[in-house]
Amino acid sequence: MTIFLFIISYILLSTIGSLSYVGLLLLFFTTLKKIFNMNEDKWTTLFKYKRGKGLYYVMFFPYLVMLIIMFLLSLFWFELINFEYRVLGSLAVIILLTLTLFFKLPKLKKILKGSH
Repeated sequence: MTIFLFIISYILLSTIGSLSYVGLLLLFFTTLKKIFNMNEDKWTTLFKYKRGKGLYYVMFFPYLVMLIIMFLLSLFWFELINFEYRVLGSLAVIILLTLTLFFKLPKLKKILKGSH
């Protein structure tokens, strides 16, 4: 029963994490646009910084913020459902979310290389 509860919790937290990442990413883009008065040339320069690493930097910062928020949220969630190993469960959620990033990042790199 405990593993089933963890799997359901992971699916729920992963969905919340994905939605919050998209929201944070859009908020980060909007903030950059307003602070630096970004136009097409500035965005292109930022994204092509160090052969495309600028895009990864812009995408990675909101991901780190999302991971911190998700760790705290999962701690709260596992405490709420009286999960026995709440810290271990929260770390497992963060590790699984990070592993999905490392599996999706090479796909993104191939897509970006193919679009040139």
